[in-house]
Amino acid sequence: MRLLRSVPRAISRPLARLLVLGWAVQMGFLAHKACWQATPVSLAADLSRYGSAARWKGVYYRGDKIGFLVTETVPLPEGFELREDGRLQMALLGATSAAKLSTRVVVDKAFTLRRFAFSLDPGTGPLQVEGSLEGLRLHLSVTSASGTRTEDRDLSEVPALSLNLSRQLAAQGLSPGRRHQVQVFDPATLRNAPMSLEVQAREVVSAAGRPVPAFKVIMRFAGITSTSWVTDTGEVVREESPLGLIVVTETRERATAMAVPGSVQLDLLEAAAV
Repeated sequence: MRLLRSVPRAISRPLARLLVLGWAVQMGFLAHKACWQATPVSLAADLSRYGSAARWKGVYYRGDKIGFLVTETVPLPEGFELREDGRLQMALLGATSAAKLSTRVVVDKAFTLRRFAFSLDPGTGPLQVEGSLEGLRLHLSVTSASGTRTEDRDLSEVPALSLNLSRQLAAQGLSPGRRHQVQVFDPATLRNAPMSLEVQAREVVSAAGRPVPAFKVIMRFAGITSTSWVTDTGEVVREESPLGLIVVTETRERATAMAVPGSVQLDLLEAAAV
């Protein structure tokens, strides 16, 4: 697609894996005006919309801290709005880059997708994707530096986004041995593809410094297998991917600690080749 060429494949491929395999890891890259060198005041203002009910997560790559995510579920008359913002520092072609991601998903009371808005700026210009469902028809609007393009797609079933997938599974009931096959839509690449999930036994994992019982869920998508730990209410407290990424629930203070080791050099071209 012509409009998607503004996001290089070396960026979109690892992002797609993060967005889907990491459940809530719909992460993108911080725009220059909101980069890691931004003032504490501007960063605090950007995140001030999140209250005490928000869940904060640290993002690690091969053991090093590279960013954070924050999510929140807001009740609506017709269901819920799921919100997520992400900050991540990476290196692209040897140069350190910062980036920003924002996602809003409106679902019904069963956490079935109704509409969404997704914004990604990898430092080379923003990409915005909006979508809404009318039955099994998906209306899409994609805006980049090249302009705005609209498209309608007829689907075989209502897809999930990674942000509402775990909530939807919890609403259906999580139990060991249960298997699911779902369609997952990735707004970063506009790709709709099947994902298989297998719910395993509960394990106790550390989340924000306390032990939390959560179901271990094995996910397989596009030949990649990743693991998440999901509570009865659908909260993902830990996630691991074969790319070397780990996302774990932390306190707000620990998650937003901005000290990123100088040794962190996540080259997107190298990640895309994995």
